[in-house]
Amino acid sequence: MVSRRFVIALPALACCEGWLGGFAALPVTGARRTAVIFSSLLEPCTEAVEGMRLRLPGDDASLAVLDLARPTFAADMAQEVTRKPAVLVAVGSDALRAVLGRTYAAITVSTMILEADHPVTSQHGQVRAAVYLDIPIRTQVTELRRLFPERARIGVIRNPSRGDPTAAQIHAQSSETNALQVVDCATPDELLPAFLSLRKKVDFVICLPDGGLYNGATARPLIMASLENRLPIAGFSPAFLRAGAAVAVYPDYKAVGQQTADLVRRCLGEGDCAGGESPRRLKVGVNAKVLRMLGIEFAAADHPELVIVR
Repeated sequence: MVSRRFVIALPALACCEGWLGGFAALPVTGARRTAVIFSSLLEPCTEAVEGMRLRLPGDDASLAVLDLARPTFAADMAQEVTRKPAVLVAVGSDALRAVLGRTYAAITVSTMILEADHPVTSQHGQVRAAVYLDIPIRTQVTELRRLFPERARIGVIRNPSRGDPTAAQIHAQSSETNALQVVDCATPDELLPAFLSLRKKVDFVICLPDGGLYNGATARPLIMASLENRLPIAGFSPAFLRAGAAVAVYPDYKAVGQQTADLVRRCLGEGDCAGGESPRRLKVGVNAKVLRMLGIEFAAADHPELVIVR
């Protein structure tokens, strides 16, 4: 059964589940202070904030973590502004919107957001730098073919209205263009027909992260169609994997936090602090139960580095 966790655990909406222990605001103000803004909704953000904490210890950089979901957020944020933090880190789309709603003297860094969502939330060049969640399709294709070398035909569902790579760009990321099928899907109503159009043509279907296409109304029918038609889904998050995707390739969220902290350090110092970065570390997982239901043999013991959902 598809749980609510799948619906809210899309990378584009990545925030986090409440986890504030050890993150009390320090009384330091000024040039070394960093304020992290997040919403306590999603677990991936918890891992990202933990990663930031490892790279931003209290004896090196003053750190405040503010929860957008708390009733006191507005007051907490107002108080933090008086401390004049040097850098504001917005974790997730909602946090970035909250930060961009006002003018601050601090450098703004965003993280845990998709590049396609960034133009919507980034206004007037206020965001100096970002760590995106996007994973190149070539990387996903490589991982699928590494794990399942006998299943080389890959399908990709792209949203032409969202800024996803074009079909030509997707084909350019694979050396075997004939083995890569691309279908367009611009609305949730089109998702199931688009998915089923790949039946008997491909061995896996890559679903790119998209909070508009993959929601509570579309997730369960999609997963049921995958099982009924023996058409495996390659998802984009651990929640998608648990919900019924056969495979998922997604960022290591803790490592994204560490990468963001490294970016913050450069912003606090004199290093290069501009532009966008892709995740440096990834996780790959398989749903062993779903693979069995699809009749796909897989020796998990041969891949100790994988995340296994049983």
